[in-house]
Amino acid sequence: MKIKRISFIISLLVLFGVCFTIMNRHYDELARYPYVTNENRDILLKHLSNEDINYMISQQLKPEQFLPFIETEGFTIRNAHWYTRAKEIQDDSNEVIVSFINDFRSRLDYVHLDTLLQSYSYATLRTFYEEDHRFVANALIKSDPSARLALIDAHETLYRYEPKDLVVIEELPQVSLVEGKSEVLIRKEVLDPLYALCADISEVNDKTCGNMILVAGYISYEDQQPLYESMMLKYGKDEFRRYWDYPGQSEFQLGYTVRFQPAGQEETRLDDTQVVAEALTKEHAQQSEEERLAAWLKEHAHEYGFVVRYPAEKEEKTGKAYQPFTLRYVTKEVASQLYEKQLILEEYKIEIE
Repeated sequence: MKIKRISFIISLLVLFGVCFTIMNRHYDELARYPYVTNENRDILLKHLSNEDINYMISQQLKPEQFLPFIETEGFTIRNAHWYTRAKEIQDDSNEVIVSFINDFRSRLDYVHLDTLLQSYSYATLRTFYEEDHRFVANALIKSDPSARLALIDAHETLYRYEPKDLVVIEELPQVSLVEGKSEVLIRKEVLDPLYALCADISEVNDKTCGNMILVAGYISYEDQQPLYESMMLKYGKDEFRRYWDYPGQSEFQLGYTVRFQPAGQEETRLDDTQVVAEALTKEHAQQSEEERLAAWLKEHAHEYGFVVRYPAEKEEKTGKAYQPFTLRYVTKEVASQLYEKQLILEEYKIEIE
């Protein structure tokens, strides 16, 4: 009797095994996936594991969100949203996109992916993430450098960012403070307000652009480096930040900032803001003209959308020495608000956030 019972149990186990094997052969891993078709079934089964399929179904991923990348080396279904979004923002080969997302997803923010990839190429970002940064320790790349009111925090860098709409300032007297550069560039929307300001400031002395020379507009990351080195030599490690910035942290790289130099000061280094600031406190015919120009800019720059970026009364908050001829374009609306409330850009950003 005992032998018969054991034989019966063994027979049931064998039968169960046979049935399970048959059912398993006919099990359709994609039965729960509503977007499976005869055309995509084989490629899905070829490239996705059961775990991948479960993830695909749980996330309700549609074929068009990942099929274009599925045969690319390194493809993983868990990065499907990232691949698709990256390609929509900045098109490149699937190989470049898959490799970039796989390598640096942990350092990316999906919320800011749009602004990041609109501002920097994949190659630039890869270089940034892979190299050591001598100027800013543990630097984070500025994700929205094209924002008109962008400020650069102490831990941020613009790296090799370059605005896409730079134009040459052709109608103003200029001598670039960047060695070897004959042209001064600025973002396109700043051009007309800048020309209008220069035309009207001539009322101070009946001279072209008030007898001021344009010495700086957009300055690239590469061009900032020799300026940084000269400032370090001139002012020393503890003081140079009052007059300049580390490469990648200068607002001149944003393309919204310009600097003028009153004519007659060319014999000083054109990057010497200290000389200009000190000149305003002395009594001399030329220096008195500088004082009038500085006063005009302080009173009227907002009418053209500009602010004096580093005013004398805000040195403690800007961290910069008084620079009466460094202007930042912020639009007429914002500039007027700053003027009326006697705020600087840092204070305005805090107020509206």
